[in-house]
Amino acid sequence: MTVNSICSIVSNEFVTKDTFLMNIAFDEVPQPGQFLMLSKPDGLMDPFLPRPISVFDWNDGVLSLLIKVVGKGTKMLSEMRSGEKLRITGYLGNSFPDTTEKLLCIGGGIGVAPLLYTAKKSKAADKRFIFGFRDKDSILLKEKFEKLGEVTITTDDGSYGLKKYPHEVLETLMDKGLEPSLICTCGPVIMMDCVEKVFARYGRGELYKSYESTMGCGIGACLGCRIETPGGSFLVCKEGPVFKTNRREK
Repeated sequence: MTVNSICSIVSNEFVTKDTFLMNIAFDEVPQPGQFLMLSKPDGLMDPFLPRPISVFDWNDGVLSLLIKVVGKGTKMLSEMRSGEKLRITGYLGNSFPDTTEKLLCIGGGIGVAPLLYTAKKSKAADKRFIFGFRDKDSILLKEKFEKLGEVTITTDDGSYGLKKYPHEVLETLMDKGLEPSLICTCGPVIMMDCVEKVFARYGRGELYKSYESTMGCGIGACLGCRIETPGGSFLVCKEGPVFKTNRREK
């Protein structure tokens, strides 16, 4: 259900030097992988456009958003405090599917955000995570994911976990016989493309990719979130953000 509502911030605090966790009172229950448009109560967000934010978690009427400061708008959001008001338009977009077997979530950087709620709501008997970050200081809320399943961390500089990329870990696990029935991934496009190449080579289960994109409206009117993929041209807000890949190597 999509609503347009003025909501109160419950809490707002940084979890790394450039990423913060905002909790907002919001009764509507999301589906895994959905997003919302966040703006000031007047519907705007200086300098102009509302910001698309993925659902990180939802629990008993409290919506949690994991947000990285990347510009003026997100910096403004990071400086807001408990009791201040925001406008939420959502929930928007489609959602990740589910499995009762083996779920593997692969994320890069702030792309891990939609994967917590996805795994939390999943009925999978086995849940695992492969996450890639720049360095140990960029790791996001690892302990929350560990409550749901096994977490493997990679860092670009090797300062924590494995000095590898997420798709390399996936390849190793596939070589050892891992057969996930569902892979959900979100993060930099280059990371997801590498994951897709490994998936295509082994041809096990299903793969769904969640794209992050700049948006103006969130409903397909402004055409600002169009992406080009091997499967065609799509609007992330209207036809996504979750897309299934059917790529298989012959």
